[in-house]
Amino acid sequence: MLAAIAVFVLALGTVWAQSMTGIHTDGTAFKDEKGRTLILRGVNLGGTSKIPAKTSSDPRAVSFVGRPFPQADEHFRRLQGWGLTFERLIVPWEAIEHAGPGVYDKAYLDYLHELVKRANTYGIRVVIDLHQDFYSRASGGDGAPYWTLSKLGLLPDRTNEPGAPQNQPVRGPGYWPPTAARLSVNTMDTLFWAGNDFAPDLKVDGIPVQEWLQSHYVNAMRQVALRMRDLNNVAGYDTYNEPGSGFLGVSDLRSPEIFMMVMGHYEAPGAPAPSYWDYMQAASGFTPEKQTVPANQLWAPGAEDIWRRLGVWDVVNGKPTLLKPDYFAALGAKKHGVNFYVGALHRRIAAAIHEISPNALIAQEPSAFDGNQKDLALGLPGALSEPHWYDAVPMLSKHYEPDTTYPIFSNKPITGSDAVVDAYVKQIDEAKAKGQGMGQVPTWFGEVGIPYDVNDKQAFRTGDFSELEHYARPYYEALDKTLSSYSIWCYSADNSNEKGDHWNNEDYSIFSPDQRKNPNDINSGGRTLNEVVRPYPLATSGTPVSIEFDTKSKAFRYKFRADKAISTETEIFLPKYQYPNGAVVTVDGGTYRLDVAHSLVHVSASSDEVTVVVTSK
Repeated sequence: MLAAIAVFVLALGTVWAQSMTGIHTDGTAFKDEKGRTLILRGVNLGGTSKIPAKTSSDPRAVSFVGRPFPQADEHFRRLQGWGLTFERLIVPWEAIEHAGPGVYDKAYLDYLHELVKRANTYGIRVVIDLHQDFYSRASGGDGAPYWTLSKLGLLPDRTNEPGAPQNQPVRGPGYWPPTAARLSVNTMDTLFWAGNDFAPDLKVDGIPVQEWLQSHYVNAMRQVALRMRDLNNVAGYDTYNEPGSGFLGVSDLRSPEIFMMVMGHYEAPGAPAPSYWDYMQAASGFTPEKQTVPANQLWAPGAEDIWRRLGVWDVVNGKPTLLKPDYFAALGAKKHGVNFYVGALHRRIAAAIHEISPNALIAQEPSAFDGNQKDLALGLPGALSEPHWYDAVPMLSKHYEPDTTYPIFSNKPITGSDAVVDAYVKQIDEAKAKGQGMGQVPTWFGEVGIPYDVNDKQAFRTGDFSELEHYARPYYEALDKTLSSYSIWCYSADNSNEKGDHWNNEDYSIFSPDQRKNPNDINSGGRTLNEVVRPYPLATSGTPVSIEFDTKSKAFRYKFRADKAISTETEIFLPKYQYPNGAVVTVDGGTYRLDVAHSLVHVSASSDEVTVVVTSK
């Protein structure tokens, strides 16, 4: 029986706000203080937060004040209107401690506090992520301060920077695999995670290298937590973005470097991929025998390669000679995967954060190089699994084929729109299942998204984004079908068609000033909004069963099992973007009321199972 039917028009220019009730975990669900099940959706703020707002030839003198944007209201208002209000706030370690060990940037911490405080007025929550990729800007990525490398004798790796004396060949459109393969990246990841096993006698300032690195990292995170402790919209903290494995698990240093092997599989089949040993030689100024990478002196004058000092290799008769090809298999990594080491840091971070903010969520990212997530189990309230999910082949190749996806390491495509959605659903379900190795914890996908510069930036050249809409459709449909909470990578306020997100030749931003044609339209500048901006249940008084949204017809259908013990209404977000002329709402198994000012439908259940259907007026 249809308990309620109504037609309504969303108020012009309305925005949605959600009360700042606390979030906690309950088994595999996120819950609010009233016991309702939450689905959390937002963006990563932002792509350009990885690089300083103020640069300097002296890396100690940079400033990140103004990242992700100096003027926040316009962007928070836009995200609020799109219903993307659970953000992952990108805060590199370097932004906090760039000036030197234990020297914290108070101006940046104050700016960050004011930014998050301002977000609160728009109903926006944040999880703070001390972000890193490829360890540091000094190694070609972002994250750790330069001094963490220089204190170990490593020079900044300026390969592929404008005017650089060295240029490694890039066989693809991006720098991702070649950067991940660098000696400085693998060395620092190894020392950060497992220096106690692989360099037990190496000390910095009299402290074992692993402890020296990790203690500075955790203390930097503590500085943020201390500054944010009075803000109730800080939902939690991310532990460590996409942990790299370094040399852990490499059974033979003569084997192909894993990232270059993956890239070569798609872009240069049959060509030899550089080995770990090739990069080790090149970093000490030697050209590898097969000339797979150019010589690139990375050790400072007077500093010797750490691995040479440890007897992994040496110069014999004037020639670099590998003495212990199995060095990284013969020690700790033979007994433990990288998640063993990652889990130890997670426990340390959780203790430090909960000492300051006892109810903070702890978002745990596994290493993609270790399928065993049992080593990450915290057994603590607030722990959650935070995998990242992308369609890997278009991400690496920047080439998209309609209604097609390729499983990684396969040249056999999956074709057809339904088959692609099914393949995506399977990947998402598998990621969630792996996270249950940590225990019964909820899953929040910390990064999802599509590259917008695929197919040689076709959409930017033509102004036609219809193919990108088609690309995004099965992606977000699969996330709906799996009832997923997620944060889109990314929202970059200063994205451009030419430079993308200003880092690593990437362009993932769902907003760009280059697509903004009408400054008076809050939606202008959005990309693929027909797929990105979706109705969804914010808070359910019961258990979500299914979400369906047809972006062409605008038909939305939500089914849930009601929990009669919860007296608070279910809240569903209906974006004005999708229903500019109003909508028809039908509720089977309950009644409802409208909150037009905030683009919400509140549903009260009268049956065990409730179905809400929304169609465009």
